[in-house]
Amino acid sequence: MLLVVVGALVGSVLIVGFQRCRGPLLEWLLSEPEPSGNRLRLLFACAAVFTSAPLIAFAVYLWFFGGRVVRAQRFPLPGQRVIRDTPILEGQAATARGCGLKVVAVLLCVAAIVLCSMFWRLVSMLSRSAT
Repeated sequence: MLLVVVGALVGSVLIVGFQRCRGPLLEWLLSEPEPSGNRLRLLFACAAVFTSAPLIAFAVYLWFFGGRVVRAQRFPLPGQRVIRDTPILEGQAATARGCGLKVVAVLLCVAAIVLCSMFWRLVSMLSRSAT
């Protein structure tokens, strides 16, 4: 729950910051026509980092959490707080759940890589159309 609250706060701060800096950012981007391609690449690189960083961070969390579940052979982990009554999985079922969490972590990393490659492809298409 704390992770969701912190994520919402950080996202809100980023949205408000972008709204305040949008005018100067557009002015900087369009100020000189010659090096605007480099500025556009930098802008899209920042967008790729800001959109893929939460995916990577969550993937790392899931990877380590899944590893702890596999090592403990129990889900939820001993001492872990739960919101409602949760059936406790032990042995093979808990190991399968931990491995499933690791698979989701790998899929999130793949999604982040695909997202970055899509940004790269978009920048290359915009660069070609600008010339």
